[in-house]
Amino acid sequence: MWTQENRSRHQQVRTALKRGYPTDVKEEEWRLIAPLLPRQAKTGRPRKTDLRAVINALRYMVRSGCEWRMLPNDFPLYQTVYYWFRRLMRRMLFRTIHDLALMLDRLCNEREVLPSAGVVDSQSVKAPGARTRGYDANKKLSGRKRHIAVDTDGRLLAINLTPATLPTPLARRWCSMA
Repeated sequence: MWTQENRSRHQQVRTALKRGYPTDVKEEEWRLIAPLLPRQAKTGRPRKTDLRAVINALRYMVRSGCEWRMLPNDFPLYQTVYYWFRRLMRRMLFRTIHDLALMLDRLCNEREVLPSAGVVDSQSVKAPGARTRGYDANKKLSGRKRHIAVDTDGRLLAINLTPATLPTPLARRWCSMA
């Protein structure tokens, strides 16, 4: 018979046997990310969702390219992951994590925290489902342009998506302002 004690023991065994994914957050990374996440509210219902599992699910989705509904059962429900994704996006959390990781990586490689030089490139890509797209006459392609700025070591600094009709010099101006 299933008692509460049996259920909790079974849950502990399931958690212990849970296979880790290569995209899971390492302990050192989690120590840096955890203070940036929203804290438990002092009033209201206590949070049941483990935010580390949500971050692991988002990293898995980014790496595998799977749809929301195709998340493995090891992660929280896709509705929960999507809710937290939207909430963290509104807080600009992923941009903050990227910027901190970039600065830490540059410090670990004995570089200045802020890069003094960078490389800008653009690429026209097909985007049939995009709301705003244009026609790139040089590439004879209808879609969007992605403009990417990296530092001299290849670390991503900025990215911008524009309709393909936008000329590249304007993109250079955008990256110099960022």
